[in-house]
Amino acid sequence: MKKINALGKPCPIPVIEAKKAIREIKKTGGTVEIVVDNEVSVKNIQKMAVGLGLDTITNLLENDRFTVTIDVPKDLEQTKTNLKNNELVIAFGQKTMGNGDPELGEILLKSYIYSLTELDTPPEHLLFFNGGAFLTSQASTVLKDLQVLTEKGTQISTCGACLDFYQIKETLAIGEITNMYGITEVMAQAKKVINV
Repeated sequence: MKKINALGKPCPIPVIEAKKAIREIKKTGGTVEIVVDNEVSVKNIQKMAVGLGLDTITNLLENDRFTVTIDVPKDLEQTKTNLKNNELVIAFGQKTMGNGDPELGEILLKSYIYSLTELDTPPEHLLFFNGGAFLTSQASTVLKDLQVLTEKGTQISTCGACLDFYQIKETLAIGEITNMYGITEVMAQAKKVINV
């Protein structure tokens, strides 16, 4: 068993360390056990493992500590995370569109997201980070349109570190929480990325 102590390490470090360990033992097979101290890391490790076609077992220890155990079969064929290629990914790094008057920027961004709902082929994935994290919170003025997009199959992911920084994690209203490793992976798989 390969053990990783990721206590106190922010995402995406636990995910990256887990993936490195899987690479190291993929020919011989075995078990990787990661100890973390937050549920976001647990979910992100589980998601990474599922993407590789691996099973996980999660246990809650005392003091909000978790172990995530990943079974790695011998001669693991590591495909590129079993993720399909995304046709279009749009990244939102702020809650306004363009530079200039913030009020106009909010109006433009709201109109842009509404326009996405009218496309014949909606984007595969929307990524929200830094100030863009506010767009997926309960106070957002674009939630209705984001909901329409999810119903059309668009995946929505918001940076967990950003939600923590702005202290709005409890107000997340749509989509899933991800980390910078997940954002990087989605962008790398995309055929086209638009930064707003």
